[in-house]
Amino acid sequence: MGLGDLHHTTPKKARILGTVAYLQDHQIPFFKTDIFRYNQVSHARGSAILHQNHERRHLENETRGRPKILSPADVQKMERIIWQYGFQARALTWQGLALEAGFLNLSARTIERAMGKILSLGLFLY
Repeated sequence: MGLGDLHHTTPKKARILGTVAYLQDHQIPFFKTDIFRYNQVSHARGSAILHQNHERRHLENETRGRPKILSPADVQKMERIIWQYGFQARALTWQGLALEAGFLNLSARTIERAMGKILSLGLFLY
């Protein structure tokens, strides 16, 4: 792979990004050209790597897959109803719980799955 190649491996890009970040964080004087030359990357590609750097994992902004039918706020609303009614809430069916929370046309299985995640993790609102 020569200096003019357009594609560089992820480890090479990460090495460049990590080196520059480290030197900047510790306020160590350096020339980016030296880092690009050491990693066998042209100045133009090295600059592009630094400017195109962005965090790939934005878990709170995930857009892949099917959208959730019940948001975490909806699940918390149903959980509050359980805590509000206490023992009497145990007599509610899953669909009864959804109706009490103001949600229509939800299957019992959808509600059970959403509430089961909260219940199995022990993430209750007290």
